[in-house]
Amino acid sequence: MSRRLAARPLFALSLALAAAATPVLAQQTPPTQEAVLGHASGDRITRSADVRRYFEALRAANPDRVVIGDYAQSWEGRPLFWAAVGSPRNIARLDAIKAATNALADPRKTSPEQARALINDTPAIVWMAYSVHGNEISPADAALAAARRLTDSLDAEAQGWLENVVVVFVPTQNPDGRERFINSFEAGLGAQPNGDPLSAERAEPWPSGRFNHNLFDLNRDWFIQSQPETQGHSALIREWRPQVVVDSHEMGTDSSFFFPPEAQPLNPWIYPPILDARERFGRNTAGRFDQAGLDYFTRETFDAFYPGYGDGWPAYFGAVSMTYEQGSSRGLLARRSSGEMLTYADTVKGHLTATLSTIETAARDREKLLSDFYAFHRDGISGGRGAYVLSRSAAADPAAADKLAGLLVRSGLEVGRANAAFSACGQTYQAGDYVVNLSQPQRRMAETLLAKDVPLDPKFLAEQEARRARGLGDEIYDLTGWSLPLLFNVPSQRCTGAPSVQTAAVGPELIRPAAVASGDATYGYAIHPGTAGMRFLTAALTDKLPVRSVEEPFTLDGRAYPGGTFIVPRAGSPDDLDERVRRLAAGSGAQVTPLATSWVSSGPSVGSDKAAVIAAPRVAMAWDDPTEPESAGSIRHVLEREYGWPVTAVRTRRLANADLSRYQVLILPSGGDYKQALGESGVANLRAWVQAGGVLIGVGSASRLLTDADSKLLESRRESAVSGDGDKDKKDGGSEIATDAEYLALTGHHGGAPDPVAGVLASAVVDNEHWLGAGVAPTLSVMVRGSDIYAPLARDQGTNVVRLAGPDQVLASGQLWAENRRQLAYKPVAMASEVGRGQVVAFTQDVTMRAFLEGLKPLFLNAVFRGPAHTSGTKGN
Repeated sequence: MSRRLAARPLFALSLALAAAATPVLAQQTPPTQEAVLGHASGDRITRSADVRRYFEALRAANPDRVVIGDYAQSWEGRPLFWAAVGSPRNIARLDAIKAATNALADPRKTSPEQARALINDTPAIVWMAYSVHGNEISPADAALAAARRLTDSLDAEAQGWLENVVVVFVPTQNPDGRERFINSFEAGLGAQPNGDPLSAERAEPWPSGRFNHNLFDLNRDWFIQSQPETQGHSALIREWRPQVVVDSHEMGTDSSFFFPPEAQPLNPWIYPPILDARERFGRNTAGRFDQAGLDYFTRETFDAFYPGYGDGWPAYFGAVSMTYEQGSSRGLLARRSSGEMLTYADTVKGHLTATLSTIETAARDREKLLSDFYAFHRDGISGGRGAYVLSRSAAADPAAADKLAGLLVRSGLEVGRANAAFSACGQTYQAGDYVVNLSQPQRRMAETLLAKDVPLDPKFLAEQEARRARGLGDEIYDLTGWSLPLLFNVPSQRCTGAPSVQTAAVGPELIRPAAVASGDATYGYAIHPGTAGMRFLTAALTDKLPVRSVEEPFTLDGRAYPGGTFIVPRAGSPDDLDERVRRLAAGSGAQVTPLATSWVSSGPSVGSDKAAVIAAPRVAMAWDDPTEPESAGSIRHVLEREYGWPVTAVRTRRLANADLSRYQVLILPSGGDYKQALGESGVANLRAWVQAGGVLIGVGSASRLLTDADSKLLESRRESAVSGDGDKDKKDGGSEIATDAEYLALTGHHGGAPDPVAGVLASAVVDNEHWLGAGVAPTLSVMVRGSDIYAPLARDQGTNVVRLAGPDQVLASGQLWAENRRQLAYKPVAMASEVGRGQVVAFTQDVTMRAFLEGLKPLFLNAVFRGPAHTSGTKGN
């Protein structure tokens, strides 16, 4: 008997009795990895296809204990699969178990008495997800070892656990990234593994295996669900409704192993019993690690504030969700700074130990886990007061409101579309506006995703201010502002009372098909701007329809049209224009109005030179170092996947001497030192191309190149931090320091970069008279991160098309340090300037970040599609 079970004889006896009572159909040891794959556990990094092959072998050997299914397909066509492992009795009734957990998740349909009966006869579902980052390799191999242990019918301890739990393995959440890592590792591998930090096998080339094919960090995609891997996984969790979810990762080589409790800050919407359960799981895992002689730590890092993680989002479904992190060998062998050698087998052992401890704890706490799960959803209903109202009718971009409503449904929320006009929060709303009643099981999900701001703990903030005063970085791990209504630029209110209006349930669709308005289309059609209008535009250009853009407001046939309206005239269009427009409206969701005439009663005429001709641009973008993979990936995703527009990805160093004349647009994603990567001649090549009529777009930190004095592209400059009052007391020959405050002022910023911002939503104002702001909402929410702040352009240098609000209004959501707030006020987010016959556009923040800034997409797309119409000398297709 193990020391662990000896310490708890009653638990061990109950498990043994349960195992003895279970009919065993086949007393056999499951096949080893070596027998199936040709290598023992931890001896090699198992490829994604072989991970699946081994689970298939376990199923073939134990068909009564293992079930396998697919839940999605990666961008590169690899199947994403799950495998459920349980006792023969539980595997035979999986559908009933899922029905039971779903019944517990809706106390409106399940009374406490019915819940008690279900809890008495239902195993807890333990969800073990591995290797969401492709270069975090050991979790997937640990999944194989754990599954083999659970399918060994001669292992009484494991079989006892399976009387109380069903374990669902998701072994490879990111097979495309995993294969990218293994390929680079094996390409650099010599005769023997080399643990040197400089060895080629451990030095991943750009973009690394962390990301999926689209270069998205899947561990940040849970509430936006832009990627097929996340879409399928989140739907699977909604189907099964697990009580425990573990997301297993790797971290730096010098680290040991992390498991909860997490570091501060904690999201205040996490259900308190979930925090208590994380403590219980952590204590049990600590005991297992102590027995095995494995080092670990808790609480020191990895907070639980941002809800977009694989361990964050499931918490608002009532799951005890946790992150496990193992120090990585990033190959088969790694030398730590201490000189100690870390093997791949060591890292697999760490995750295997944590996995088995999790299953053990869940088996022991089965009844409490299920009871707390039911109580979580009862709390959602009984604790919910009021509603969030999302105003589609008042939104500058109604299609963004439609997409937001669908995404909320994909996060398990119940959303209604009002059938009639109604009043709420002292305001009048229209039919078609959206209502999220807070008396629903996922109330906590609604609050954390829809609240304008989720507050950080004041004590934690005070500690961060003290750290910053000492010159230390803050301990905020990711974003502090993520309010979905702000990200989507959709007006919302949290009302204390729920509206009484009848609503129709909203489905998970992200695009609401639109019908062309009735009327005479003798002249053609007008398409309203916004995200749906941009989808119509790209589809129309692909269809080779003629498109004009009227970038100022106008009135035609008694109807007012906003600036940025697109016009598709009948002249020059194919004979089946009406059919094509109907199809494009349905697919894009765009608002399309027939035009009987082109006679304009106010504003520019649709046939004047103020109605720019939109030609189909050829678009190139920098790819590879020094671009940030996530920025490059999100830009390409928005253009290609969301708007169907092809992009030519060009290795950055090739831009130095490439003939760019065939392209109208070149995008530089956020990244590192473009000046060094391109060299002086490369920067000159870009400048000459712009001067000849190209549109150069810099995103995020790529603005550093555009504003560099030597580049001669944009007259703005990156700012240093505003120095404190200590400057005036500084004396060349010495100084007197009388107080702590004087000391902190003297040792504070004196010309360096501002302190970085972890990620906040800031309010911005748009110049809608400029072509870049045409059809864009007059106010926007911008994600501000990092330390880059730029000086505004003077009027003779260009236009600050989007600028941040004043110091008292700039912060919309999140935590912004006081000095950043003051320095960011009125600073540009989007700048545009004519350079020769071309245009330079600088977005000082990453406006396509994570593909979740829906409100900023029309602004970015304007640069791509309207920009070439405002140059001279570019060549159309």
